Amino acid sequence: MSVSDRQLELIKEAAEILISETRLTKEEAIGLISNSIKKELVRRGTTLEALNISPKPDRTSYIRAVVQHVHEGIQTNPLWRTRHIDKLIERFYKVLHDSWQREN
Repeated sequence: MSVSDRQLELIKEAAEILISETRLTKEEAIGLISNSIKKELVRRGTTLEALNISPKPDRTSYIRAVVQHVHEGIQTNPLWRTRHIDKLIERFYKVLHDSWQREN
């Protein structure tokens, strides 16, 4: 999977939210997001390029699934847990969703 500059900036911005609210390092946050993106792309059998030109409901569904994978990853690691997980995930989702809205 190749990542465009825009996608890389989006991942970094989303990672900053995770870092600020949890005990994740920058590398851990980027790794968690990247793995979640790859996992969902494989599950759907698609690419980011194909999603970029897909209808809005498909992109929204994809983002929700990626956010869910990140949410599960945070909850399963005791070092990353936070009392504010719902607020964190809401902010994380908003960054991903708003970025895609601005682009299309």
